[in-house]
Amino acid sequence: MNYRIHFIAWFFFIFYEIVLTGILRGYFASFGSYFVFYVFNIFLFYFHAHIILPTAYKQPKQAFWLLPLLVIIEVLIYVPLTIGAVALLQQYADLTISTKAAINKTSIGNGVWRAIYFILFSSGYYYLTSYFRERKNAQQAEKDRLWMIIENQTIQSELIKTQYAHLKAQINPHFLFNTLSFIYTNIRKTSPEGAEAVLSLSEMMRFALRDETENTLIPVQLEIEQIENLIKLHTLKSGSPLNLTLKYDKTLDNIEIIPLVMLTLAENIFKHGDLTKPDKPAVMSVSFDGNTILIETSNFINSNYVSQSHNIGLDNTVKRLKLIYGDNAVLSFNRDSTGYFNLYVRINLFNPEESVNPEFRKDEYVPEFLSK
Repeated sequence: MNYRIHFIAWFFFIFYEIVLTGILRGYFASFGSYFVFYVFNIFLFYFHAHIILPTAYKQPKQAFWLLPLLVIIEVLIYVPLTIGAVALLQQYADLTISTKAAINKTSIGNGVWRAIYFILFSSGYYYLTSYFRERKNAQQAEKDRLWMIIENQTIQSELIKTQYAHLKAQINPHFLFNTLSFIYTNIRKTSPEGAEAVLSLSEMMRFALRDETENTLIPVQLEIEQIENLIKLHTLKSGSPLNLTLKYDKTLDNIEIIPLVMLTLAENIFKHGDLTKPDKPAVMSVSFDGNTILIETSNFINSNYVSQSHNIGLDNTVKRLKLIYGDNAVLSFNRDSTGYFNLYVRINLFNPEESVNPEFRKDEYVPEFLSK
């Protein structure tokens, strides 16, 4: 659309000049004469608007002397170039012009006037387009600002709705915990194991439904307690001891990580593992070396289990680790030739600028406790 406007504008401008000058002079020049002059003039117009002026204004403090200098250079090049081109065309292309091309006061004066005329014309075009461009940018900036205000208002509105929904939803957990407490009190004497299961379930649910806004990180020891509750529940459910050992260091007391990572890995053992074989025990180990948390799990795969989860739990865990710790957390797992599923997590806590050692990304990694 812009090119069409340029073509139309040049057509009417050239038509106007040819008709006006032809009437004033009493004659019209040849087509070749008009073509040569307007090719040079149009080139000068766009060269000045798109090359000279942007170059001069690139450093505004120098524009006051750089722009006049560049204009003078343009004129000094334009005048002899047009005279020389006409002379060559007259000699070799039979270009017919009323006066023969020559370097004299008249031809130099006409050339200088024509150059200045189109330079001024080009400058007006440049300043006009710059004005419209800046105006368009200002309108877009104002539009973006208004959209940001609307978006912020929408976010505030959604936040109020969410807070209201959160307050409303707290009614159900309180009712649930009160009910579990009532059940625990009533069955504690008649069924100690059932009461123990209710108590463990209540503690786990209280942990899962805690207010996430209070703190992003939680103590590692708190999540280990929930894993112990989970083991207790599954043991009570199965009616016999499970071949699962939980190992952890005492150095973890003051360490914090994002919640539900270890609990998800523990649930993965119960979901996919076979814990009924004494000769194929499952192990979950959590350790800390002063800088890095190491989480290792290993369990014999339950051959009767048909997976329907598509590793959603592990995928979500990987995404959460990546979101919080970036490259300073790595989760890898594999299935070895003995039928064991081995999983390894390394979280670098205190040197976030250091990337995790690439060797921990290897799929063939076997947890340390399996090699003993």
